[in-house]
Amino acid sequence: MKKRLQKAINDYVILCILCLSLCSSCSLADRSAKPYQSVESISSALSDVTNTNDSIFAKDRKIARIVATTVISENKKKFPNKVIWKGRKGIDPEKFNKVIRSNAIIRNNWKNNWNETKSEGTSLILVKKDKKDQFLMSAGEVLPVTAKVEKENNEYRLNIYDLFDPKNSSLDISKDYTAPINYLTRRSKLIPKITAVVNTNRYMSDIGLHRITPFDPNRIPVILIHGFKDNSASWVKLINQLQSDPDIRYKYQFWTFTYPTGIPILYSAMRLRENLIKMREVYDPNSVNPNLNRMVLVGHSMGGIIARLLSSNSNNSFSKWLPSESEMENQSAHKMFKFEAEPYISRAIFIATPHKGTAMASSSIARFFNTIIKIPLEIQDSFISTFSLNPNISLKDQRLISRMKSISNLRPNSDFIRSLQSTTINSNIATHSIIGIGRLSWWKKLETTDDFVVSYNSAHIQNADSELTVAAWHDLHKNSKAISEVGRILKLQH
Repeated sequence: MKKRLQKAINDYVILCILCLSLCSSCSLADRSAKPYQSVESISSALSDVTNTNDSIFAKDRKIARIVATTVISENKKKFPNKVIWKGRKGIDPEKFNKVIRSNAIIRNNWKNNWNETKSEGTSLILVKKDKKDQFLMSAGEVLPVTAKVEKENNEYRLNIYDLFDPKNSSLDISKDYTAPINYLTRRSKLIPKITAVVNTNRYMSDIGLHRITPFDPNRIPVILIHGFKDNSASWVKLINQLQSDPDIRYKYQFWTFTYPTGIPILYSAMRLRENLIKMREVYDPNSVNPNLNRMVLVGHSMGGIIARLLSSNSNNSFSKWLPSESEMENQSAHKMFKFEAEPYISRAIFIATPHKGTAMASSSIARFFNTIIKIPLEIQDSFISTFSLNPNISLKDQRLISRMKSISNLRPNSDFIRSLQSTTINSNIATHSIIGIGRLSWWKKLETTDDFVVSYNSAHIQNADSELTVAAWHDLHKNSKAISEVGRILKLQH
């Protein structure tokens, strides 16, 4: 019975919206409104309302309670086919398995602007979960829509407007772009910020690339890569602010890459590279979609280093520990240390990125954290099996594994940073730097400023297409001015 009900949700849940917004003049239900428990009770209410005149229809409070209802229908014939999809052809609303009222989303946890417009219709969130889809977050993907009823020939039809469809941009309807983002933030099981730094082995299976909204082949992917001691939730302000701009909303789709930040940076870059290749295979197997050849990487702090690795050629600078045997080319260690700039990346935006390392990684606190970080077993096994072929490396050299930890990677004098400086960013990839110089730096020379974690000299790269300094601390990816700069850069994409 449960399986049948679940199947009914997948097949018919959009019909439930008919009961969620029968008239724009109806008042919205209170969050505590009692839901209808049966299809029969909903059908009875619909019959009573549609057979009355407009004045009674507008005053009917029974329909307001229906707004708070999620209905499961096992018999599609019990409902008239009055739901009309007003959205993109590639989106099938019947494949979403949950409908949530936007005004039912709790707001007291939200500290940023709430981007919504109140007008005709009811703002809703369509939610889809699919455990077989590797690119979905644990809470699924979301799509903001607006339900609006229109009466034609004494018959009521429910139009469902896709708010990500440019054709609906000028309509005078309710629009809520923030509620879906807040829903995902509250519902998704995210990698912990601190625990994942130390106990990396526990969260290796959570490494992944995730989309937020349904994939759209007509939009350019923007890949957001968080930094050290952080997770994908750190991007909610940026996504919320940029999606409120129609020039960005209708041109780009946001994806997030998450990983336990204690693991080697080269390994994280390798996993993102593999995820992006897989994404292209799934959504563009014939490599004919130009938008998937124009991806934009946005990395904050250590995430910017990962973005740089995907935009650069290794030039063998990282491979001094590797054996030369060709049979080892498919091993993880080889994939980590030998790489070329990905040709499908068109632009990289570095936010507070320590290209030359950070002195904080050499501090006593950082050294303490470094001693308790556990390198995942799968990475150790890959190193041991590969390094064992190199007679110049002793398996007893514990410093080798220590140098692979992310904190050690970011020391200014580390082997990783020295090798990183010898890499070459692909000239076909436009680069942009957004650098924090601190809030109290107005009296300092630019070269002596820092954001408390990364210095200007470390974040600055030669020949960048643009560079913006912002009077802010290291959490620059949450700064409105920095986010506006990201938006400006995205609009440069033709």
